[in-house]
Amino acid sequence: MSLKDKVKWDHKYDVPEYITGKEPVEWLKKNSYMLSGKGSALDIASGEGRNAVFAAEKGYKTLAVDISTTGLEKARALADEKGVTIETNSVDIDNWEIKKNSFDLILCFNFLDRRIFSAIKSGLKPGGLIFYETFTVDYLKYSNFKREWVLEYNELLNAFSELRILGYREVDANDKSFASLIALK
Repeated sequence: MSLKDKVKWDHKYDVPEYITGKEPVEWLKKNSYMLSGKGSALDIASGEGRNAVFAAEKGYKTLAVDISTTGLEKARALADEKGVTIETNSVDIDNWEIKKNSFDLILCFNFLDRRIFSAIKSGLKPGGLIFYETFTVDYLKYSNFKREWVLEYNELLNAFSELRILGYREVDANDKSFASLIALK
């Protein structure tokens, strides 16, 4: 990522409303029965923090990381509104390290950086869960995304195949195309 990325995302989030809403991603909410609420959670590319706040509501000590300080300010405001606490850290994912065996839950939504797949896996504690959802190649027909910003078919499934896959889907409907994964270490 770069200063250009930070400026872009700060500008995008610098509006009064929450651009993706205040409720967690449907995949996370629908499968929240799997969340123990014990331990620590990491939300990668947290944006305005809706998923990080949800993890905190479930009982996790939650760290939200994003390049946008504006997004993270809104994440803290949302946490205050919902009566929970989250920690935030403005980071450039390219230069930030996920410590090994540090998290009981790792969340990553609408963000793709293949270089951190192994760091995500090693960052999970044994028995930890990952919830991951992002765009697939089919999304190119609905957007001006670059090919490197989207997953190939089954790529997410294959990237985390050494973990126990608890849930997986690929969806192409209503101008949206994405893959969703839940895996246990």
